[in-house]
Amino acid sequence: MKLYFAVLSGFIFFACSTETTSVVEVPIIRTDTIPVVEAVYEYGFCLDSFTVDRGKIKQDWTLSHLLLPFKISQLDVNKASQMAKDSLVDLKYITSNKSYLMLSKQEDTNKVLHYCIYDKSVYDYVVFDFTDSINVYKVSRPVAEAEREMSGIIGDGSNLSNEIQSVSKNLGITSELVGKIAQTFAWSIDFFRLHPGDKFKVIYNEKSVNGIPTGTGKIKALFFQHKNKEYYAFAYEKENEINYYDENGNSNKSLFLMAPLKFTRLSSPYTKRRFHPVQKRWKAHLGTDYAAPKGTPIWSTADGTVIAATYSRNNGYYVKIKHSSTYTTQYLHMTKIASGMKKGRRVLQGETIGYVGSTGLATGPHVCYRFWKNGKQIDHRQEVHQASEPLDVDLKDEYLELIKPVKKQIDEIPYSTNNEIEIADTDTIN
Repeated sequence: MKLYFAVLSGFIFFACSTETTSVVEVPIIRTDTIPVVEAVYEYGFCLDSFTVDRGKIKQDWTLSHLLLPFKISQLDVNKASQMAKDSLVDLKYITSNKSYLMLSKQEDTNKVLHYCIYDKSVYDYVVFDFTDSINVYKVSRPVAEAEREMSGIIGDGSNLSNEIQSVSKNLGITSELVGKIAQTFAWSIDFFRLHPGDKFKVIYNEKSVNGIPTGTGKIKALFFQHKNKEYYAFAYEKENEINYYDENGNSNKSLFLMAPLKFTRLSSPYTKRRFHPVQKRWKAHLGTDYAAPKGTPIWSTADGTVIAATYSRNNGYYVKIKHSSTYTTQYLHMTKIASGMKKGRRVLQGETIGYVGSTGLATGPHVCYRFWKNGKQIDHRQEVHQASEPLDVDLKDEYLELIKPVKKQIDEIPYSTNNEIEIADTDTIN
């Protein structure tokens, strides 16, 4: 018994000592690293769940061109088209070069279209839902607004559009700002005759979608120095209507607009001697020609009554308006006269009376604007008109106090070309 215990004790000791001195290999467990792929969303849809087709609308496409290749029946296309014309969606036709996205799912052996997304504008897109019964709806992207400042000096041979474009680097913002500045000072500054050295400053709201600048909002304040004369315009809202007044509370409006259409190009001034491009002879040109794309709206430059809206061989389609016993204006070479314009019709300043064309004796699309004072044709750009009524006396003190910090702000904006706005491609917004 003792012998057995001794042998056993030795065995245990040997085993224990062997275990403590030997190296035990621990197996290494290897795992594959799988990257986490984030889901891709566009227009609020997770693209991972669909088969995706995308592209651009081609010239002359209708909704049928877009949907029929995806096995949507002509009957359903017609239904969707009718629903898209609803006032809440307001999509009457699709436009070439706009983006579209088609989201389909594989059902058995067929690829079935569930959603068609049409990128209507940088602000809105339209969804055609074919998952159950047809549904068409518009989605508006969130729009942010931020205050911006801009300034510039008109260079030799330049104009307002060129100077703003050199700063903004965005044609959409340039077009909107030029239009709003010209409209605000439409009664006092002839933007077709700016001088080198003229200066401007503007405080405005810039609109953006997903951080990308897309357009402009309200003009807060404007300053323009034209031929060494200073013009201010400050936004003042009363009864939910925004009007602009100068630093003394006087309205920036006057009896006549300086031009009968949106700022484009003055192609031929009023002159007593001009070589006529059609008749090929020297004669007086007792009007002012403004070149513009065909179809550009033509405005009545002041309130008045239509005394002629007709066609003649030389004038083409034209409208003539009597504004008072002193003033009459005429607008020639229209491609067509606006609906409802006829003799005896009362029109308001800025109302569209026709559209730019080249009817009659004309070589290209433009409007010839003629201006009579006391029965005699004169150069309207040399005529000085009184401003409209100033602010009401009981509002003036409030207004002057309100614009004090704004005037200080705009006065302190330096004339610099370094305040450039970084612009991205707006066609990629979703």
